[in-house]
Amino acid sequence: MQRRRATAAPSDRPYNPVGAGRGRAPLSVTTTLLRTPTFVVHDRTRAFQHRCAVFSPTLRRVRPPCAPVPASTHPFAMDTHSTGSDVEATGAKAPAGMAAPVGLSAAEVNHRRKRQEAAAMLLLWSALVLTEGTVRFVLSGPAKDLTPANRASSDPPPLLGFLGALFECVFGITGILVGAGALLFNAHNRMVTIAFLATQTVMSWFTFIVYVFLLPAYRSAFLTGPLLPFDSISESRAFITMGILTSVSLCLALQGGQFAMGLSLLAYQAPQGKASETDANKAAIRGVFWNGNMVLGGLSTTVAGALLLVAEKGGAGRLDATFVAPPHVGVFPLMTLCVGIVMTFCGGLGMLASLRSNLVKTHIIYSAVTWVYMYLNFTIVQLGATRPAAPAQAAAFHSGLVLLTALIGPYFSNQAKQVRAARVAAQ
Repeated sequence: MQRRRATAAPSDRPYNPVGAGRGRAPLSVTTTLLRTPTFVVHDRTRAFQHRCAVFSPTLRRVRPPCAPVPASTHPFAMDTHSTGSDVEATGAKAPAGMAAPVGLSAAEVNHRRKRQEAAAMLLLWSALVLTEGTVRFVLSGPAKDLTPANRASSDPPPLLGFLGALFECVFGITGILVGAGALLFNAHNRMVTIAFLATQTVMSWFTFIVYVFLLPAYRSAFLTGPLLPFDSISESRAFITMGILTSVSLCLALQGGQFAMGLSLLAYQAPQGKASETDANKAAIRGVFWNGNMVLGGLSTTVAGALLLVAEKGGAGRLDATFVAPPHVGVFPLMTLCVGIVMTFCGGLGMLASLRSNLVKTHIIYSAVTWVYMYLNFTIVQLGATRPAAPAQAAAFHSGLVLLTALIGPYFSNQAKQVRAARVAAQ
């Protein structure tokens, strides 16, 4: 008996891309190949349909014409490291959770993200540097005689303060240009970054020495009477010294931090390399240094608060007079003492977190708490409680300084953690 050939039921028919008149929109050829084991030429040709089913495994093994183009032949791939510039033609970046652009590996995309992060940090630091420099420039009195012939020996030369403020404005502006160019417009050059770092080093050291050491030293050396609430000049000079050490910590985080962010940008402008043991050690050293800077500020603030409490014979309330040894300005000595202890503990925790990755998260959370407490102490509480009211520029100075001092420590301890993780992954 002749065996009848089995035919597919109407419901089992593969979709006909030509049969748009059957009430369904036609699919593309690629979608049709994926959905059906046969390439249907005509719905009524059953014999041809059966013959195509025999060759369907071969069709499924055909590589789809959508393989990525190698990076070396991609029309938009561009390697410009050899010319000293790294301005990409497309500027394409892969957001988190998405595939990398064509021709870029995940490591290359992460390298570019790190470079933009460094540019953003440089932009933030430079904006606050420019804010401080602008206020200092106005206060230096650029319209007055900067080299008076009848200047008293106890007065610092006005020209020094003017030049220091002017230099701070200059390297604040150049830092903004370099950071904004790399972050917002993907326009950056290693030689430009090196030139910025060289000029910033010279000008920032001049500004740092003038405003942190020289001007307060003039005040301490030519002090004619004790500062309130102290009873002797020696106690007053000790309190001024604590103010100088705290200023070293805060201003180092500002101006030295700008240099550190510029170095980070320069490092990520170079071609990507594998993380090594040396890189991990350097990252840990940076974290220890900047958190140690917080310890310095905390210890000097603690001693300043203790000196105030001793001068008040243990009184922990509000002082009748305002104590002034910038950045220590206010009327609550106990608050000064407590914030110094908090800063010291935060810096010590950060030094440990730079060496042990499991402490980084705790350090970041505690740094946020420390920053809020520092902000309250150095700005709105202490300055707002003074009578008469403290100068407004003091609040502007201190708000930016305490932010960067509290931020740079956990930033570099987290960087050390990431470098250690990258080194382990590369092994």
